[in-house]
Amino acid sequence: MNSSDLVVDSVTGVDVVLRLAGPGARAYAFLIDWFIRAILFVAWYVVAALIYNGGWSFSAPFNPNASWFVFVVTPAATIYFLYHVVLEIAMHGRTPGKRMAGVHIITRDGGVPGIGALLTRNVFRLVDSLPIFYGVGLATTMLTRDNIRVGDMAAGTLLAYDRADVALLEQVKTASLSAHDEALKVALLQRSELWKTASVRAHRLASEQADDATDAARMADDYRLLAHDLARVRRLMPNTRTREYLEAAYARAHATLHRGAWHPGYALLTLFRDEIPAVASWLKPHIIWATSIFLLTVSAGYWMVHTYPDLIGLFASPDLVATVERGQLWTDGILNVVPSSVLSLQILTNNIVVSLFAYCAGFLFGLGTLYILGLNGLMLGAVFAFTGLYGLGDDLFRFIVAHGCVEISVMCLSGAAGAAVGEALIRPTHPSRMESFRVAALRSGKLLLACVVLLIGSGIIEGYVSPNPRFPLWSRIVIGVVYWLFMLALLRGWLFRGRRRHLDTPVATQRFILRQHGSLE
Repeated sequence: MNSSDLVVDSVTGVDVVLRLAGPGARAYAFLIDWFIRAILFVAWYVVAALIYNGGWSFSAPFNPNASWFVFVVTPAATIYFLYHVVLEIAMHGRTPGKRMAGVHIITRDGGVPGIGALLTRNVFRLVDSLPIFYGVGLATTMLTRDNIRVGDMAAGTLLAYDRADVALLEQVKTASLSAHDEALKVALLQRSELWKTASVRAHRLASEQADDATDAARMADDYRLLAHDLARVRRLMPNTRTREYLEAAYARAHATLHRGAWHPGYALLTLFRDEIPAVASWLKPHIIWATSIFLLTVSAGYWMVHTYPDLIGLFASPDLVATVERGQLWTDGILNVVPSSVLSLQILTNNIVVSLFAYCAGFLFGLGTLYILGLNGLMLGAVFAFTGLYGLGDDLFRFIVAHGCVEISVMCLSGAAGAAVGEALIRPTHPSRMESFRVAALRSGKLLLACVVLLIGSGIIEGYVSPNPRFPLWSRIVIGVVYWLFMLALLRGWLFRGRRRHLDTPVATQRFILRQHGSLE
């Protein structure tokens, strides 16, 4: 063992030793994945553009409609930006690049990371990718002891080597033996087929459920077998391929046996019924703080521009200023230029990115979150003051009220989540600052899923209702208030009350616990 190894306690008494990947392996896996997703992105765009244009043209139409974005742009962007998220969840901590590099994502107890950890890990790519070419991520992997980036710190994950393969087993079988304890070594190597069977079963059960209780029980027996033989090999053949293979096979069996059961429907129900309301309650002081900061900056922005109108240039573009000075809102006639579906997609994407940045910026000890909340508050107040000077304040309120109630609330919610992350770094409540950061990030990050759901609805309202002059003011107010009440019900868990509660435990884990308990007796 060396400083780059992770040692995990096991109930068998034989520690699990995992070799952690360094910056080189990380960079190699990332580059492979980058080329794969770039190829997929370009391939989809080219083929879809050819089909859409009906000829040898890849360029976008002069006035692209909704079908161009839905059929060509959105799938290509989804492939590029959600590549790691989707594949790491589907492949249990792996991607094609990680598989080719021989590495996979693990938790600090050697297990398979859950969906929440994988999502948190990928959300913080926004920080790791700064300023360019993953500068922050590369720097942290080179400077930290376990070679981890900020996303790993937040999710409590590591990148470890995975070498329990058939090719390595063949090297084990043909390894040369020394004269010392020759008979025992030969006896151990004769059990290599049992090791292979155990490794194959662990690999299969890592991606699917056990066929029956017997299959799960055999996994527990394999775990004991590997632990027993690994302990002897560590003593007799410490620097051999045999030990390397058994270490990897034992680690895989440990991760498989201790992997919790996950059912998508039940996980979503538990998330929205129990976990998100608990997080919202925990974040109540931060929500009050974030909302207060936002309202104060809105008031400050309004006062500044109302008192000194020329300051509007600090908060709004020249085109917006010129449009208002002509006595028009920049939103007038927008549906004649951009279809509602396209407008909704653009607004939704922008709002989600801003919310994610407000959350991730908490990594800067809360200062980044404070900056984003303050900047957006100043801009909103300044624009309201400027339009009011030209008699357009009522028109702006009419445009915003339907979607703004929830949209502004989501901004404060994501800011509160980021503030909780920042406070964990400033005032750690766990033995280490990193541990406090990890707990706060994983816990508060669950609220972002509710924020994304709410922003989808806000984007639809802002694309179809807000710019449409056929909706009277009273209907816009009703839509805004009703949707805000829906947000409140979602955060309090009222929408899912009365659902049956139960606890799922993996069959393999149950069998293993029972067997261990029986052996102790």
